[in-house]
Amino acid sequence: MERSTLNLSVPQRQSKIGLIVLIGYSLGKNLKAFIPLLFVILLRESGREDKIGYYIIGFVIILLFIILNNYIRFRYFKFYINEDTEEFILESGWLNKNKTVIKLDKIQQVNLNQKLLHRLLNVYQTEIDTAGSAQTEVTIKAVSAEVAQALKERLLQKRTASDEVFVEEDIPEKNITDETYKKVAISLGSLIKIGLTRHYIQTFLLILLLLFQLIEKVDDYYTKDDQSLYSEVMDYTAANMTGFLIVIGVVMSIVIVILVNLTRTILKYYNYKISLENDSLLISYGLLETKNIIVRPPRVQFVKISQNYFQKLLNVLELKILQSDSDKGDKKKGIGIDIPGVSPAEKEVVLQQIFNKMFEKRNGIAPHIRKCILHIIWFVLLPVMVAFVVIYQYYDPTYLWILPPVFVFLLFYQIITYKNAFLYADKEFIIFKRGFWDVEYSILEIHKIQQIRIYQYQWHRKNNIGSLAIYTAGGTLHFTVSDYKEINERVNYWLYEIESRNKPWM
Repeated sequence: MERSTLNLSVPQRQSKIGLIVLIGYSLGKNLKAFIPLLFVILLRESGREDKIGYYIIGFVIILLFIILNNYIRFRYFKFYINEDTEEFILESGWLNKNKTVIKLDKIQQVNLNQKLLHRLLNVYQTEIDTAGSAQTEVTIKAVSAEVAQALKERLLQKRTASDEVFVEEDIPEKNITDETYKKVAISLGSLIKIGLTRHYIQTFLLILLLLFQLIEKVDDYYTKDDQSLYSEVMDYTAANMTGFLIVIGVVMSIVIVILVNLTRTILKYYNYKISLENDSLLISYGLLETKNIIVRPPRVQFVKISQNYFQKLLNVLELKILQSDSDKGDKKKGIGIDIPGVSPAEKEVVLQQIFNKMFEKRNGIAPHIRKCILHIIWFVLLPVMVAFVVIYQYYDPTYLWILPPVFVFLLFYQIITYKNAFLYADKEFIIFKRGFWDVEYSILEIHKIQQIRIYQYQWHRKNNIGSLAIYTAGGTLHFTVSDYKEINERVNYWLYEIESRNKPWM
């Protein structure tokens, strides 16, 4: 796409063809709301052809109202950039007029998205996010490719003192102008690898929930109709096919979970590309719904790197870029940006683009062994003992066989989680390591810290044990039950660095 010459200081409307998008999505939203009512009408009025004409007239009236409402919203929706004050301004509303004003240097991220209807009509949905807001600040539903390109270029062009890249002479750097460090494209093979090895538990629990709901509906149906077929089938299955069905169920669950994860990953992240332009990251991906995201590296709060055992064998891992409000929920879409399926070499390229400096995992400290012991007591021994008493007293004691494997798993979980917990630090970065199956590293630049809290419980003072909480605009990072003296020394150094260098956090 060629560089746009469109003047954004002149008020712009959304694309005329984009009016179809506004009407289409508004119609779809209203249909979802009226689906239960439509079913009731069809069931109650079936066979009464004399009323069909009235329903058609009612539907036409609602359709005309939706078209008129969206046309009015379209006509009174304008946006432009005031070059004198360097503000993005959006005006909307007919009777109740609204005006949104955003300083350009407060804009944190711009997403250019295309859902299926957008792609068919070649228009873009533009989302503009600012720091400190829990929701997308501005959404422009449908603009042409030219307007989207012009808006992207103008927002990339805005540079402030907070966007400067700070470089320390004693930290080795890579040449960011080298073409090797300007582009990353995640292949379909990498997406397949990551799709086969992620989100097992989440997907399994979702499928299990749907299955239980289905069984409950079937059970309710047969119970209500006083039919014995369902109960007879269940009794016969329990008596003769329990072992076989357990094996089949486990195999089918694994296959379904893998297929669902693989399909979701490919559809969502297909053709994932990252490029560096004007010191900003341009991220694009998606098959049915494409997303184009602009990220300014200085405004990244911290980065998470995660990898499990299978991903390590396949030489892939996952990254997540967190900016302000990233961990406060899903209302602010796009702020926590996933980068799935990168190789270790591609990971280094992305981190170089974000931080523009090298870091090392060194000066690591581990939690105190007391943490592991207490967690084993509270989260392993105590639950297993309670389960033993409950099963023995109120259920068939033959079910006690399940407790030994549960005990071994919980014990293994606590030991591995304890061994994977570390806090690393060098002159510029703090790195938190944690996890059981997915081992995760959270990388934070020292000057991005907004608040530090160190604390000791009364029973920890005798053993010189303390805990640490670091607050950033992208979320809070914790490191608990470790050497209090060591934590305090590191905090003093971080506070000194923040005060002496006075670097902006975004």
